[in-house]
Amino acid sequence: MARHVPLYRALLELLRATSTCTTLVPLLLPLSGDPGQDEEDEDEEHSEGQTSVGMLLAKMKTCVDTYTNRLRSKKDKGKGVVKTDTSDPEPEGLTLLVPDIQRTAEIVYTATTSLRQANQERKLVECSRKVSSRPKPLYVLRSVEEKYVAAMKKLQFDTFEMVSEDDDGKVMFKVNYHYMSQVKNASDTNSAARSRRLAQEAVTLSTSLPLSSSSSVFVRCDEERLDIMKVLITGPADTPYANGCFEFDVYFPQDYPNSPPLVNLETTGGHSVRFNPNLYNDGKVCLSILNTWHGRPEEKWNPQTSSFLQVLVSVQSLILVAEPYFNEPGYERSRGTPSGTQSSREYDGNIRQASVKWAMLEQMRNPSPCFKEVIHKHFYLKRVEIMSQCEEWIADIQQYSSDKRVGRTMSHHAAALKRHTAQLREELLKLPCPDGLEPEGDNFPERSTGLKELPGPPDAEKPGGSQDSEGLL
Repeated sequence: MARHVPLYRALLELLRATSTCTTLVPLLLPLSGDPGQDEEDEDEEHSEGQTSVGMLLAKMKTCVDTYTNRLRSKKDKGKGVVKTDTSDPEPEGLTLLVPDIQRTAEIVYTATTSLRQANQERKLVECSRKVSSRPKPLYVLRSVEEKYVAAMKKLQFDTFEMVSEDDDGKVMFKVNYHYMSQVKNASDTNSAARSRRLAQEAVTLSTSLPLSSSSSVFVRCDEERLDIMKVLITGPADTPYANGCFEFDVYFPQDYPNSPPLVNLETTGGHSVRFNPNLYNDGKVCLSILNTWHGRPEEKWNPQTSSFLQVLVSVQSLILVAEPYFNEPGYERSRGTPSGTQSSREYDGNIRQASVKWAMLEQMRNPSPCFKEVIHKHFYLKRVEIMSQCEEWIADIQQYSSDKRVGRTMSHHAAALKRHTAQLREELLKLPCPDGLEPEGDNFPERSTGLKELPGPPDAEKPGGSQDSEGLL
């Protein structure tokens, strides 16, 4: 951006001129996908899901505001020194553009808000003369996907007070955080390049995180420090992690982006469960892009091209997979063989019961303060699907309970899964309707004949715990 200041200034001037012309202001709003639909008929809920010039400019203003605030935060507190590189033209160029961006964003916002208000008034007048169809409220939207996305979209990226400082300037944590010691031991010196990159990452995360009823990513960063984050990933559909909530702690080291972010899994059942060959029971995340696994050079962290969003998508799509057994180094060659299929099925059975106990039941009972609302809404909206999923898992595992090779282990997993599912049902039945959602008259089952309490061996809590080698990725 700093290398093209004249171009950006010209574009900003064009946007300001457009805002002064009433007939051109609609171009700054989301355009209708239906050529026959008037702009004024676009309701606010529909336009939230579309991109517009006004929205992009507002995001650009947020970016520069965050950028300038982060650069001066340490200086204002007088507790650190911001290093600047005089050979880097970017800070100076951005400084020249910031006032233009802020002024243009305010002008465009005023113009588009006025147009929206005029459109709303016109619609009210029309409604008084004729009966018109109104936007469907959330509780009558047709599909689970629509309901889930509408309810969870605004919860994807937000801030949360995780740290504060006492009277002596010492860092105090208000939540459990894996990298607490690294933060406390880090120097107060903060480079401009690191602050600038973190601001860019935050803006990208605020607009680009995956969101779907099948799997989503939610991020919380500290209110004052963008280098301290927490992440919640919901397990993808059709995997042994489906609908579970997996929490990660994230810290961006002092030399970021030259070094990758530090990521640790917190959903480990008190360090008793290894959910994946790439997810250790101590929380280590084994991934090439994090430089925690010796992948090919092009797969490793690149300060210029890699991003934290890539890390999150890699965890979601390369680790939380349908057949995690084959992530173990060397096991891929057994895929498709009778032995490999049996071993994978046995591994999945253990992951399923652990996911229900630790990524569902435990998350509902003791949700992370950062994601309490996310977890509540997630399980409320998916409760019918989750119970159906658990019953399918139980039926699938039970059909192999008589197998000579894996029957004993599969019976063990089935018994554990039944107990966890029975407890999960009770917790789901107690869930109140979250604020902002309308209670639904769904067919949530209170009891199921397929989930009778059966005697069985103690829970198996260590999926893959006997495997010592690192993950494949």
